[in-house]
Amino acid sequence: MPEKVLKKLNDNILPVWKTCFFAGLIVGLIAHLYKITNWLPNWDSLVFRYDSQNMLSLGRWFLPVVCSFSSFYDLPFLNGIVAIFFHALSAVCICRILNVQKKITAFLIGGVIVSFPTVTSVMMYNYVADGYSIAFFLSTLAALYMTKEKPRYILSSVLIALSAGIYQAYITVTIMLVLLKLIDEIIYNNASYRIVLRKSVLMLLSGISGVALYGVILKVILSVFSAELLDYQGINSSASLSNIDLIGSLYRVKETFLKCFFDLSKGINVYVVLNAFVLLITLLHYLKYIVKYKLHKNPANILLLVVLSVMLILGVGALAFVNAEVDYHNLMLMGYSAFYLFFLLLYERGTDTNEKHTCIKCWIVLLTGVAIIINQVVISNVSYHKAQIAYEKSYGVLIRIADRIEQTAGAESCDKILVLGALNNSEEYSVNLTPDITGITDGYIIRADDETVKQSALCSALGDYCEKDYEFVSGEEKKNLAQREDVISMGKWPSKNCVAVIDDTVIIKLGFEGES
Repeated sequence: MPEKVLKKLNDNILPVWKTCFFAGLIVGLIAHLYKITNWLPNWDSLVFRYDSQNMLSLGRWFLPVVCSFSSFYDLPFLNGIVAIFFHALSAVCICRILNVQKKITAFLIGGVIVSFPTVTSVMMYNYVADGYSIAFFLSTLAALYMTKEKPRYILSSVLIALSAGIYQAYITVTIMLVLLKLIDEIIYNNASYRIVLRKSVLMLLSGISGVALYGVILKVILSVFSAELLDYQGINSSASLSNIDLIGSLYRVKETFLKCFFDLSKGINVYVVLNAFVLLITLLHYLKYIVKYKLHKNPANILLLVVLSVMLILGVGALAFVNAEVDYHNLMLMGYSAFYLFFLLLYERGTDTNEKHTCIKCWIVLLTGVAIIINQVVISNVSYHKAQIAYEKSYGVLIRIADRIEQTAGAESCDKILVLGALNNSEEYSVNLTPDITGITDGYIIRADDETVKQSALCSALGDYCEKDYEFVSGEEKKNLAQREDVISMGKWPSKNCVAVIDDTVIIKLGFEGES
């Protein structure tokens, strides 16, 4: 009977896991309620308000499958709730991986994971927020099965392939959780370097197998549908491993790490101060523990520990080694959340024989962890506030553009639109709070047409909000029209001659082509 099954399931869920899950749900709602109860689109949302998410050309062959369950509409509440749910569930997997025993540790992990800035970026791409959260869950589940007492490496490989098939960046989550687990075993369980090294090799093989399986499936599906990978974020060159640059990759990894946690471009702020404090306390504690318990007397273990620690920085930036030119924006940085876990684990790791020292350490972790959660919640809400202003400002311009088109002779008979250039202050896709939150701008969300992925934000917005159903002009047709003298002589928005009609095409010049 269902009642018995549910009771048995409930009995097998540890209280600490429930604490983590409900902490994630509650903090997730506080952080993201603004977004999930409002329509706050960005430029991609204007194009993908309803879309099948067929992103095979971006290597995301499993994305349309997982997104289909919540429909292909950009539904703020439903997609947002699904995203919060799976991030909270992923936090539980992390607690299981790290064998968390205390409810406060579980609470902090749930809260930090669900409010991490990358989740805010995911929410801004709400049409795939459900799918990306499932990718995150699959990546943590892969790490869980890889690190169990009786590992299931084949299952982990399959989960890695499925996660990458939704969004490739989550492979770094699995890498980071595995490295964290191995380091944890060396320091606090004094595991033999032979055992850890053996596990490391098997986990590495499992990870490589997962990536290989993803690649094989991608090639088969591309062949079946006669499709090709797009030149977007270097995906086509990444697949062929034709853009490897070790020095460039190392530089990219370093810069991404510093910008993620220690961006001082806008001066000192709470986010950077908290990160510096967390790093300092974590390093001091780990070094103190290694010295106190004479772990440094075992050279083999220390050498392996050093290697794994270096791998943390390299592993979290793994995609840069496939393509040094990859733009590591915030949407791809969920793996960086693992660095906080080293600090949060101090609440129950390395208990000191001196009760006073233990109490001080626990209070430091608790209060700092709560401060991190509160700060991340604030960052989320400020982000959504900026998104609302950008949307309302853009909507106002959209209505003015629609009016201008209607006032242009011959426009009523046109079924095509050519958009040239972009509005001033519409190019930025991140806002620096700090950190940068991808998917939000202080400017306009009506951006220049993107021919690489066949998107026209203005064309889509005119269709949805103004009932003007145009086909947007691109490729050679756009090039030929743009080279006409009467088009070149047009002024840019909002000048009087920024809209024109040629044959069956409305032409609007938002800015000059190539203008930054």
